[in-house]
Formats: sequence, structure tokens, C-alpha cells
Amino acid sequence: MEVIDVIIPAFNEGGSIKKVLNDIPKNVVREVVVVNNNSTDNTGENAKSGGATVLDEPRQGYGWACLKGMDYISKKAEKPSIIVFMDGDYSDHGEEMESLVSPIISDNNDLVIGSRALGIKEKGSMTPQQVFGNWLSTKLMKLFYNVNFTDLGHIGL
Repeated sequence: MEVIDVIIPAFNEGGSIKKVLNDIPKNVVREVVVVNNNSTDNTGENAKSGGATVLDEPRQGYGWACLKGMDYISKKAEKPSIIVFMDGDYSDHGEEMESLVSPIISDNNDLVIGSRALGIKEKGSMTPQQVFGNWLSTKLMKLFYNVNFTDLGHIGL
């Protein structure tokens, strides 16, 4: 069986973090790590009461929070075979996690990125700049590297 850990970078997600945590399948995930990224609300407290391991990262930025979570996981005695990154604002849905990791487990893929560009997008879920940036980036990746992506999500430091 695969060992799966989840990292959730979170900035002022106090109102949604418990819902995110509640939807993560407990029978699939070993540990959920919420990286409280200098929040000014009750994100950390709500995450802890929702059963997550909470780390504090005072350096503002999604990348810093991701790195903090990865550093924590890298020091574990038993490393996970899969790490899932999710957002704390409920734009990602934990109940879809098994479908997300299935290509890694059954098809021997190394990376799966959930796509906000496929299917039905919620109104306002992506700004015009995000839509254009994703389109341009994925087209360039196809042109230069012959790989197919529809969404790059939150990549960067």
C-alpha cells in the first residue's frame, strides 16, 4: 500500500480549512501537514483542531510554505511514496484524491497535476491572467518539451 502525505500551504484560510480537512479520505492518507503561512486569522488553530499537523512559516509566500512542508516530510523516518499538495481555500476537493493519485499507483506515472482548465470551471475560479498564463505556458511546454499539461496550478517560489 502506498504511503501518502498531504501538504496544505495556507494563508488566512481559517474559514475553509476544516472543510478541506474533513474531505480528505482518512483511509488513504497517513498525515496531513498544514503550513500556516503567516496567517492573521485562526487558520492554525482550526487546522490543528481538524486533525492536521501544523507548521508555522513566517516567510510570506506559497513557495516558502511548500518548502517548509517538504522539509518536514524529508526528515520523517518513513518517507511517503506520494505527496499531495492541496490548497486550503477549498478550491481543491479532498474526496477526489484517490482519482488524482490513481495514475501514480496503477500506471506508474511520476507526477499528476489536477487541472482547473478541464471540465466545468466555477465562475471566478481563475482570473483572465491565470487563464492566459496557463494557456501560454502549457503551449510552450508542448512546443519545447512535447509534454501535455492543461494547468500548472501554483508553481513557483
